[in-house]
Amino acid sequence: MKKIFLWLLICAVIFSMHNNANAQTNNSSPVLLRHIVMITFKQDAPADSIKVLDNIYKNLSKSPVVKDFEMGVNISMRDSDVVKHIYVTTFASKDDMDNYRKQPEYSKLFHASLPIADDVAVGDYWVNK
Repeated sequence: MKKIFLWLLICAVIFSMHNNANAQTNNSSPVLLRHIVMITFKQDAPADSIKVLDNIYKNLSKSPVVKDFEMGVNISMRDSDVVKHIYVTTFASKDDMDNYRKQPEYSKLFHASLPIADDVAVGDYWVNK
């Protein structure tokens, strides 16, 4: 399952990067960059530790480089036995995403997630509507 998901994620990223050149030449609509993080928590992860991580993401979303932010708990029946949070952050450019990652609050994500995360999947793609 994880191998299939990672393969699909890699294909989506490659496809998005390929289409990025076409999307950026089209000035009729803004191009957006999405950064998705899906975290599967350990079975014994304390709820308050998960809340701390959620709050770090919420605080980061207030940055002026963030165009949009969404988060939620996965409700898919396929993974009903694990707690998985999904964080989606949208940027106007790759530079904005790079600047987001340079914020001091960003490094707190790793310190908060490492002890409680069982698996982390990340994907970045240019929005193609």
